[in-house]
Amino acid sequence: MSEWKEKRAELERQLIDAKQTVIKYEGTLKPSRTITESEYREAKRAVIDLASQISNGDYEAGRPSDPYEGMTAQELRSLYEEKKANYRGYAGSGREAAELMRIDTRIQALESREAE
Repeated sequence: MSEWKEKRAELERQLIDAKQTVIKYEGTLKPSRTITESEYREAKRAVIDLASQISNGDYEAGRPSDPYEGMTAQELRSLYEEKKANYRGYAGSGREAAELMRIDTRIQALESREAE
């Protein structure tokens, strides 16, 4: 988490620099500009890219961790069988069914990687 905070701080510094370049270019008249048009275009692209990186990083940092990360196919199979035995299929059990499908998908992905 602190790793993301450090990276975010660096991205924000870069974003501020890029925004300042854009503002300087747009705020001065053409004959007295010290920033070239290519620097301006590059800064505008950087603003969009950096803002996207910050947004995506915040999203990833706020996501709950994957409970199945690092489990082997055999461990997932046994977990799947256990949850399948407890599943009764009553109304409102869609979340449990989705969980079973998620585990099954993870098992299939692991097995296809092992087969390669």
